[in-house]
Amino acid sequence: MNGVAAIERISRECFRSFHALPNGKLLDDGRIFGVLTNVPINFFSGIAMSVLSEDEVKTVLDTLRGRPFRWWISPSTRPLNLASILAGHGLRHTYDAAGMMVDLAVVDFDAPLPRGLTIRRVTNLDDWARVFMAGFERPASEEGVWPDAYAQCDDVWAHFVGYLDGAPVATTSLLLCGDLAGVYHVVTLPAARGRGVGRAITVAALEYAKNMGATHAALQASEMGFSVYRAIGFVTYCELTLYDGK
Repeated sequence: MNGVAAIERISRECFRSFHALPNGKLLDDGRIFGVLTNVPINFFSGIAMSVLSEDEVKTVLDTLRGRPFRWWISPSTRPLNLASILAGHGLRHTYDAAGMMVDLAVVDFDAPLPRGLTIRRVTNLDDWARVFMAGFERPASEEGVWPDAYAQCDDVWAHFVGYLDGAPVATTSLLLCGDLAGVYHVVTLPAARGRGVGRAITVAALEYAKNMGATHAALQASEMGFSVYRAIGFVTYCELTLYDGK
């Protein structure tokens, strides 16, 4: 499987899944791929793929304005100077991330869990949301928004919580796309870090993906998570840049 193509595909499929949200609108005309929703968080609206002229960028931005949104820049993105164009229109550079993929055949699924850790796939997202909100330091205004949104598009998403001595301390979420899975929202609360919890919950999600028919998994790696993912077997194939707007 081509690594860059898989990483770009997961970005598109993530936005495609949000098309299921109320009033969700898919943007897919061959030049752009994205989604518009009414969820007031930029994760749920934006552009995953764009092959545009400089003049066309402004037209697309006019379509997005009025809601939080994001725009991913990946190797196939055009124009090549899109980052400077977006910044010039007031979008905020949020972060750069390594685009990584792993062949699930190389992942060690037999490694023992850290002492006291259990991992569960959850459908009630109360524990997931509490850890997610605290671990990513999300604003209180978003409380309830994330689980409500996922509850409406959960046929392709699976969510996991890690419990250390019975207390929820870690999360991850998995986007299922046939032979490819996307790994999202990996976080461990500060007090539980340094024990291998993040690695364990990521591997648990990957094992679930394999059991569901996936052969590979892709993600956008934060600086904090990069070494963990590399130790699991993920390989860097490209760099991704994210801009946020509203």
